[in-house]
Amino acid sequence: MIYYKHNFEISIIKPTSFYSREHEKTKLNWFCYEISIGFLDEFKKNLGKKFKKNKIDDDALAKFSIYLAKEMKNAILQKLSGEIDAIEISYEMVESYFPRFSDRLTNKILNSISNAWEEQLSICVTCPTRCISEKDERCTIFDEYTP
Repeated sequence: MIYYKHNFEISIIKPTSFYSREHEKTKLNWFCYEISIGFLDEFKKNLGKKFKKNKIDDDALAKFSIYLAKEMKNAILQKLSGEIDAIEISYEMVESYFPRFSDRLTNKILNSISNAWEEQLSICVTCPTRCISEKDERCTIFDEYTP
């Protein structure tokens, strides 16, 4: 398992999970990488015992976090283009990935997703990288990480 340094913390989510070609090293994809780590951190912090009880390990949580970030990418683009007013975090994303989870656990996961989303947006307000407003620009931060 390879760990990547992220804001002084270690994550098992790789930046390469968000690009396969050079032209995909965009700021929007960096935002998705960052939010996936936020999801993972939030899940481990608040629901770690629940996931372990359900035999969900850190690798599976990382894959779920990546899935969520990629699934939300279209909603982010719709929000930026004005097609939608707000990003909806749907229970269907959780249920499609973990179909046997109870409604109660699904709701807790949705709350964790929402918390991570709000925290990421609060960081974005002062971040000089401007991943959302310059979403199509090349993100050189990807180049700092080697697979």
